[in-house]
Amino acid sequence: MRQSFNLIITCILLTLSLVALSHNEHPLGRKQIPFESDENILRVLAYNFDFAGGGDFVTWRAPGGVEKRDSRECLVGPYFFFDVRDDFAFNTDEEITLELLFDREITEGFNLSYDQAVKPTVISREFKDTDARWHTEKVKLSRARFANRKYGKTDFAIGGLKSLFPADNSGGGHRIALCDLKISRDNKKSPTKITSDVRLTITNEQGEPTAARVGIYSSDGRAPLAAESALAVRRFNEEVRDLPLRTVPRAWPSVGRFTFYVDGSYETALAPGRYTMVISKGPEYRLNIREFEISNNGPKSIDVKLERWMNMPAKGWYSGDDHIHIKREDPAANKGIMAFVGAEDLHLSNLLQMANVTTWHFPQYAFGNSGHYIKNDRAIIAGQESPRTSHRGHTIGLNGKRFHWPEKDYFLYDKTADQIHADGGLFGYAHVAIDGFNVSWGLALDVPLGIVDFLEMLQMGVLNTEYLYDFLNLGYKLLPSAGSDYPYIHIAGAERVYAKVGNTFSVDRWFNAWRNKRSFISNAPVIEFQINGDHEAREYELNSGESISIVAEADVNPDFDQLERLELVIHGAVVATAGRPASGSVLKLTHTTKAEESIWLALRTYGANGTVAHSAPVYIYVDGNKAFWNKENAEGLALKYIDILNTLKNSEPTLKEEWERFNVENDVLPKWHQSKPTLDIDIDRAMEKYRSIIETARGESRPIK
Repeated sequence: MRQSFNLIITCILLTLSLVALSHNEHPLGRKQIPFESDENILRVLAYNFDFAGGGDFVTWRAPGGVEKRDSRECLVGPYFFFDVRDDFAFNTDEEITLELLFDREITEGFNLSYDQAVKPTVISREFKDTDARWHTEKVKLSRARFANRKYGKTDFAIGGLKSLFPADNSGGGHRIALCDLKISRDNKKSPTKITSDVRLTITNEQGEPTAARVGIYSSDGRAPLAAESALAVRRFNEEVRDLPLRTVPRAWPSVGRFTFYVDGSYETALAPGRYTMVISKGPEYRLNIREFEISNNGPKSIDVKLERWMNMPAKGWYSGDDHIHIKREDPAANKGIMAFVGAEDLHLSNLLQMANVTTWHFPQYAFGNSGHYIKNDRAIIAGQESPRTSHRGHTIGLNGKRFHWPEKDYFLYDKTADQIHADGGLFGYAHVAIDGFNVSWGLALDVPLGIVDFLEMLQMGVLNTEYLYDFLNLGYKLLPSAGSDYPYIHIAGAERVYAKVGNTFSVDRWFNAWRNKRSFISNAPVIEFQINGDHEAREYELNSGESISIVAEADVNPDFDQLERLELVIHGAVVATAGRPASGSVLKLTHTTKAEESIWLALRTYGANGTVAHSAPVYIYVDGNKAFWNKENAEGLALKYIDILNTLKNSEPTLKEEWERFNVENDVLPKWHQSKPTLDIDIDRAMEKYRSIIETARGESRPIK
């Protein structure tokens, strides 16, 4: 009873806080704009972000609006979305023409992304050959679909040449001035009206109904729109059924990129013809690929039994995604979210309530045990992405007991980290993989202060080892982590952490295993290894001269990739490599050395199609010395991070780098200046840590702290 009462109070307080704080209810700053142009344009919206449009768009500027330019009413701003009237064009597959009039005083060119029949597509134009102020461009949109599949159920978007990620703040090109727009259908086609019913059933290797991701494609890559029986998946503040993929495994059978999710069964109606279907359930299952034909002879039933490539839980390994954003204001949402993440075969899904200096988004109805939803060996839990600023990095708090939002000291990340650690949770940095949001400044400060547990160093298909290796070589223990950042970047589970949990899964056991046992990060491959015959420990104590024998294997689902090399890294340097074998898919590496000094080591593997995996570091202490650092490189690394801290100390946030300027414009600088005196003290403390390392590396008196 007491727990239920506490949950009710938590929900009430969270709701009241959201009402008080929220300046903009949409995490992408959605804004509807009253712009009149072609009668077939129903709505115009502004968003600050679009990684699902065939390019990576971030506006880095305030939202646009309508301005008068020499008696013309023009759309002026960084990025606009357009909703075409469905009675003019919906679910088409034909060439559609746009005629666009721009004011060249502002517009240097444009990017145009649109809902295409096969995959999201971008057309870029730079204006070079005209000095006239008013410039008209005709754009032919090949195979335009216009099925309301862009954000806000829109069909195409137009933005500045430099409304891209990463930011380019030089010169112009960040905005457009669009003063007229006309749309026409050149060769209107009538849709096929004859269809036949199709019933799909999907089971796992035990023959039990299971959730999965499905793509159905005609020979030219067109995907029929998902039917109502598909899962409604939460994407930002809307529910959708059709989702595009940024990347696909190497065996993906089609050029098509639109998919949908089902929870064991699916019913739809398809036009006559031949189709290719691909069903996936994460990297541990083989892709199920088949062709089928639809005729006019009545309903068709298709039964699919998925096959495993590898059963990682049977070996004690369970996967987790540290970075998913799905609004979960009520426990009723759990069932649908669980089907979605289960379709990607995730076992631990961290749903992050996300904040900036002004407000937060993707609220969770409860934190701690009250916010856990567990079904068999899968769990959904609440976490946070906060503090989160473009000036000193985005951070993640996992497995905390409540949401920590320091209104007055937002730039003092250690205050939030201390609260999360007091809860028994972990604190780390997001987007380390893509070196985003001045993350080096945050890491340079917070790692030596001892508040960072993990680095999200695999994301967007990018593995970035620089910061992990730097800080390990300076003597700081850190865990590699990985996250999809759904729905901003990838599908949930595209990048994941595997922890060696053992025979029984639970949330506590998963986090304990990640902290203290073996783990690796991956976007498909698996790595396992033994040290002196042991395949469990993360730390070893040896005597000088003892043998260190390392036997490692890496493999990947052949539908996803083929591995090229497996590497053993000691102190950041590759000391042994295994290449592609003459037969089979498993890469095997054996290396023997002598214990001479305390070290850290790790394994990493790379595939031909962009898949990667990296193990958590293992620490080997020799003769009782637990200083596993790289003494030879430590001074140079310490000087590097002292320079970074000096840059941070003399810096000031600029609105041009703000990811969510629409929210934070009035709050960033005041809160920065409020925190800066204390921040300077923390910077001095961190620099003293680095100076201590330098003195120790030079053989002077002070020890590493």
